[in-house]
Amino acid sequence: MLMVKNSDGQDTDNVDTLITPESDPLLPVNNTDGQDEDDVDAPITQEHINHARLCNALTTVCSNAMREILLINVPLPHTDIYKAILANEARLKKQLNKDQVKLVFPDPQGLTTGKVEEFDTSLLYAIIRNVSSVPAPSNGWGKPPNDNPRDTTLGACVERIRIYRNHISGHSVDGKISQQEFEDYWAKIDEVLRDIEIVIGNHGYLEDLKKRTNQAITPHEARELQKTFQEYRKQTEGK
Repeated sequence: MLMVKNSDGQDTDNVDTLITPESDPLLPVNNTDGQDEDDVDAPITQEHINHARLCNALTTVCSNAMREILLINVPLPHTDIYKAILANEARLKKQLNKDQVKLVFPDPQGLTTGKVEEFDTSLLYAIIRNVSSVPAPSNGWGKPPNDNPRDTTLGACVERIRIYRNHISGHSVDGKISQQEFEDYWAKIDEVLRDIEIVIGNHGYLEDLKKRTNQAITPHEARELQKTFQEYRKQTEGK
């Protein structure tokens, strides 16, 4: 269990503890000479760091796992995912917003697509759901998968990542998540990555997540991740 302790050795779980580069060795001390005011590393709390670490895990480890799921589930008769995307252009465009359409179909002639490496979890979810050969979860797309018994199919894993992303983006207004929530979400992300590795093989996603548990997050990085998830929240409002 991850804890923040004060100078007396007492647990400060769920307390809005002020974290600075001097008080937390995980926060590097940056030279702010010549930086704009918005880029100066102002003090942040442990709750800000919790939110940023979850955002980081979703935008890196989870995105990479979803990307591999997409690439290994190309629907027949297509030979690669890019051809499958082009073949489903009309259908897919109905599911995407304007920015996503530009990212997936940057060529006005419709001859090429964007790079899968540039697609975020939201876009990967839409393509997996509408283009790939990944079967729908037992409860169907857009619904929480069964937990008892647990649905461990790739479709259920993709759906859970979408749900976790939406829940965490709901915290993006203030960019804070309590220690207990952080540990709960981290355990859920660990579990879904474990399910994925069982199906597709151990490709290092769990190990990557473990390395990020206590990864240093600067205040600037925390703010940028918060902005990213604020955009996610806007995209999912009303859905």
